[in-house]
Amino acid sequence: MSATQNLASALARHHEVEIVALRKVRDESYFPLDERVRVRALTDLRENSHRYDGEDPLAHEFPLRYPYGANEKTPVVSRLAERRLLEFFAETDADAIVSSNPRITTMLAEAPGAFLRIAQEHSMPRIYAENVRKPLFEAYRKLDAITVLSPEEHASLSKLVPYVRDRINVMPNCIPDPGGPRSDGSSKVVVTAGVLKKHKNFHGLVDAFETVVRRHPDWKLRIYGDGADRGALQRRIHDKDLYNHVQLMGPAFPVTAEFGKGAIFVLPSLREPFGNVTVEAMTRGLPVVSMDCDHGPRNILTPGTDGILVPNGDNAAMAEAIVELIEDDERRLAMGEAAARTAERFSEEPSAERFGAILEHAALRRRLPGTADAEVLDGGDVRITLRGVAADQVTGDLELVCRDVRGRREPVRLPVVAGAALIGHRDVLGEGHWEIGVASPKGPEKRLDAEHLDVTRMVSRRPAPSGGGLEVLLPHKDDRGRLLVRSQVRALHGEVLVVRVDGEAVVVEGELWGAEAPDGAVAPVVEGVNRADAERALTVPLTVTEGTRFRFELPLSTLVDAHHGDEEIWDLRIRLDEERTAGLGMFATDILEPYKVFKYPRPVRPGRRTRASAPAPRRPLLGALRKRIEPAEPPRTEIRPYFTVTAQFAVKTVTV
Repeated sequence: MSATQNLASALARHHEVEIVALRKVRDESYFPLDERVRVRALTDLRENSHRYDGEDPLAHEFPLRYPYGANEKTPVVSRLAERRLLEFFAETDADAIVSSNPRITTMLAEAPGAFLRIAQEHSMPRIYAENVRKPLFEAYRKLDAITVLSPEEHASLSKLVPYVRDRINVMPNCIPDPGGPRSDGSSKVVVTAGVLKKHKNFHGLVDAFETVVRRHPDWKLRIYGDGADRGALQRRIHDKDLYNHVQLMGPAFPVTAEFGKGAIFVLPSLREPFGNVTVEAMTRGLPVVSMDCDHGPRNILTPGTDGILVPNGDNAAMAEAIVELIEDDERRLAMGEAAARTAERFSEEPSAERFGAILEHAALRRRLPGTADAEVLDGGDVRITLRGVAADQVTGDLELVCRDVRGRREPVRLPVVAGAALIGHRDVLGEGHWEIGVASPKGPEKRLDAEHLDVTRMVSRRPAPSGGGLEVLLPHKDDRGRLLVRSQVRALHGEVLVVRVDGEAVVVEGELWGAEAPDGAVAPVVEGVNRADAERALTVPLTVTEGTRFRFELPLSTLVDAHHGDEEIWDLRIRLDEERTAGLGMFATDILEPYKVFKYPRPVRPGRRTRASAPAPRRPLLGALRKRIEPAEPPRTEIRPYFTVTAQFAVKTVTV
């Protein structure tokens, strides 16, 4: 909550700012707030208030749309608060609404109105409970911007929710200098603060301080905060006879006033999205010793300048770093001065500028076109035509941005001319699936939805084999309607055209791309390589005619004889000579997923006997119970030709 109020105060210098709280339960806030910031509470649960809402029956009912935990026995956020929040969304004249609560974000995404929708993530969305995470990730699609605390969290969230990575921004918390005396570095006190929970690792800090005390018994450790681990932490302090050296100070507001009494600040956390207390301590001129945990500290500190980072979880290294600063007064004081300068990066004015840029970026992004048509042209190039492009955007140096879905290649940027861009089918996109977006010269970028796809020429004027190999583009849309282009690039490739399954063999006909039949002594063949054991392979002759047409037969008996176990897969490829091989697949087509379309017969043939015949049974004592026991039948093998999910051709053999 402090980060939200700090940013609100910073923004109030340049904007009209209002904080809207779902519930009011106390008379005064824990944290200071600029007097220019208006505050509105949607429900008042203070019994001494004349606006008390506790008498309203809806104040005790669970909400209908606001996500809540299954273990909640009474609603923290009531149906009444939810209803008033929806009314606020419907009536507000705000230019932008910023949600700092993931549960509120899910409702903000569905709210009517023309305002910008911004979500602030102050934690790590991947660790949210499933009942929050699932609707939240869906809600992201309808937001204008999402802020996270660190570059690492930007990368993590982009991977978790790739369809919104074009609107994720890094926004560190705003931590203003509260003023007051700074540390002069002369006290022999190490300070830290936080909620007393396991992942904060205060137990590890106590262990580390045992080492510090052995070498410097005149130094003390003060731990500020409260939490579930307080009792266990106090017992640990007693067990190690550190009760004269380590004190649990309890909560302090503001804690920065207490930091000024210390000489070193330590952050022992094993996980920290940002670490407000670290910056707060630095404002008081304290050098920092911190675990190099995900993700905050490494994005705040400059190791060796204003603090020391130690390997995450290494309590011994933490002890040594504390001792190092204790024993070097000059270095400790210099680091403290540098820490105060570093803290200025997170003060009000820089934070307001960062967030203002995010708002401007979001407003510009909203103006970008969001849909496009894609058409495959005669030569194989793809034309992308933006829909709803304003006149100033047509001449505004827009760029088409193609991003590799897997992030293995650098983005490809192409000019937009008169509202359209051309993706050449040769030497433009590498192998893979590419997201298609549009970007303005000022930086905002937006992924495009697909409106109309015209791939008719992939059928009526099918690409012909080329000596330069296979390079085929196929525009398509994902299950969310986003525009993508599949790019297939093969120096050598065998394009499957026809598959026939008769009583004796699997017969395949196709075209060679990138090579003609070799003239050497080595005859081309088709290899079936066992997917689980590359040392096992089948080989059958390949016939090439007209330079590029090929044909081969894979006898069913060959597959049956090679089959072992319950199930095996044979990936097929053409071997032209000792150095050149070509994969087999179906890419020069308008069909994105051949495995869903092409279904072939699955002949079953007797397999090889894999166990000895059953021994002759003994004669039963009673003739009436005599039964003839037949010898075990040999297993049967089913042959399944198919295309894989990546459109490669393969054959599976299965014992049935």
